[in-house]
Amino acid sequence: MAPTRVILMSCGSYNPPTNMHLRMFEIARDHLHRMGTHVVVGGVISPVHDAYAKKELASATHRCAMLRLSLQNSDWIRLSTWETRQNYWSKTRTCLQHHQNLLNSVLSNSNDIKHHLQIEDIDWIPENVKNNSTDNTPIQIKLLCGADLLESFGIPALWLEEDIDAIVGEHGLVVITREGSNPNKFVYDSDTLSKHMNNICIVTEWIPNEVSSTRIRRALKRGESVRYLLQDSVIDYIYKHEIYDTRIPDTTIKLELSPNANNYLHIDSRYLTALLTPSPSDVTMGSPSPVEIVASIDVPDAVVLRKNLQNAAGNGGGLDEIREQFVSVISNNVDNGNIKHISRVAYPGQAKQIIASATGVARILDEDTTKPACLL
Repeated sequence: MAPTRVILMSCGSYNPPTNMHLRMFEIARDHLHRMGTHVVVGGVISPVHDAYAKKELASATHRCAMLRLSLQNSDWIRLSTWETRQNYWSKTRTCLQHHQNLLNSVLSNSNDIKHHLQIEDIDWIPENVKNNSTDNTPIQIKLLCGADLLESFGIPALWLEEDIDAIVGEHGLVVITREGSNPNKFVYDSDTLSKHMNNICIVTEWIPNEVSSTRIRRALKRGESVRYLLQDSVIDYIYKHEIYDTRIPDTTIKLELSPNANNYLHIDSRYLTALLTPSPSDVTMGSPSPVEIVASIDVPDAVVLRKNLQNAAGNGGGLDEIREQFVSVISNNVDNGNIKHISRVAYPGQAKQIIASATGVARILDEDTTKPACLL
């Protein structure tokens, strides 16, 4: 028997979209292909309507923009904006049925697709499905979700029994496990779910990651790093549009090392006054005079640091390299959280060797340009 063709569909707020949201698609596809019962031909994300009125829910405009940025590197997961463009909030069952009906129309080459629908209505359908007029093999849309959504079926008055029955019976579930959950037992304990047990696929996540949008919003509000939890482009978008009351802290310096880099370097405000002092005017340092030999010229550490930063950035240095410049200075001048005296860095002048004659007359030896000063 030929494997069933499926499109995995995930519904939710995506507030904001995390890397784990995308990982769920990859985990599910790998599992279904290993089982040999299904062929995943595509994936689609459908963010919820603004009328869902969830606490701290960013506008659909922002959430869709962040999803587009998140999906830039995916060649099979797409965004559907249909749900956000309605005049009201749509149930998960309604959303699944709408997309399934559109997909069936495309597979049957219905003229309604060409004359009555906007391009964005079917933009989520894979190109090879839209352009293939010979393969009319059915494609089933399955709801991809986490174990938390599955367990929400048991919350009184949250879901209608007929909606659960239609979602699981007509479409099917692909459930990704999480730490501390037992979806198999939950399915067994539910009369409605156990009736459609053959249409529920439980996928074990062996690399658990308890990333949640709620925790990420909390971290953003507190000025904490969320790098590697979201796509860098999404983090940039959040800071740029100040979503979730997020602002770049006053103690944050943004280093533009590359056009698309997300390079935010956080420095404790206690160190800013000591380190980022105004830069003195550039001075051309000449050779010391024969009368007065200058051993060194004191320059504040902040000037040295600034030059090192400029050199590292100009040479394509990474953020880690630049951060080390700060750590080096800070670690040498901070004791138990208190700033110690900022030391001076010596900039030696041009080395000269002085020769004294037997009569006590001193003269400066002509420099040998073929040897280092230290060997004269």
